[in-house]
Amino acid sequence: MHTYYYNGVLEGVITLNEVESNHAVKVMRSKVDSLVRIINGEGSVALGEIVSDHPKMCEVTITSVTENTAHCPKITVAIAPTKSNDRIEFFIEKATEIGIYQIVPLLCKNNERDKVNIDRWKKVALAATKQSNRSWLPIIQNPIKISHLLEANDLPMTKLIAYCEDLPEKSISDFAGQEDIIVLIGPEGDFSPEEVSFSEKQGFTRVNLGINRLRTETAGIVAVTKLL
Repeated sequence: MHTYYYNGVLEGVITLNEVESNHAVKVMRSKVDSLVRIINGEGSVALGEIVSDHPKMCEVTITSVTENTAHCPKITVAIAPTKSNDRIEFFIEKATEIGIYQIVPLLCKNNERDKVNIDRWKKVALAATKQSNRSWLPIIQNPIKISHLLEANDLPMTKLIAYCEDLPEKSISDFAGQEDIIVLIGPEGDFSPEEVSFSEKQGFTRVNLGINRLRTETAGIVAVTKLL
């Protein structure tokens, strides 16, 4: 059964947007009377039947809806965009499949790339959400300078920063199972000493991801995996 996304309340007859309609009708060849799965990205999962297979306005009659509990744990990864788009998109895809809650593009001193295509990141996350049968769509935030993020007042209680130099004694695994957590993943050149020092003053704990030095996208995936 194919899965499609609808940004709204799943009840009655819904009309998929043009992108999802085209994917359903032109790509997946879904026809009238086809049974489909619909998610709204906020925990609702519906079963429905296609009643109009128009490639721009595919209509689905909702037959049943299941409400999943709130996303938990809420793992936020603030990560420096990699020079290669493919590598950061690999992280987004895999972290979504594993169960990440939120992704924040992090602008640091040693970044290889500062410009981020947020629309593209959201498309990758949506595709991975549908493919992995998730009911919650990860939140993709706009890019933020690390100094601004560190000074934010609405951060989770558990705040971690992964650091390669002077390998911290604490392992990220020590914080597994926390309900609400944020971890910072730096660029290939790592965080600057000043960024690490400021993060600790703001209540962040330095942690290691293991003894091996990891690429940025690998570090992000390992962080999510070890925190679940």
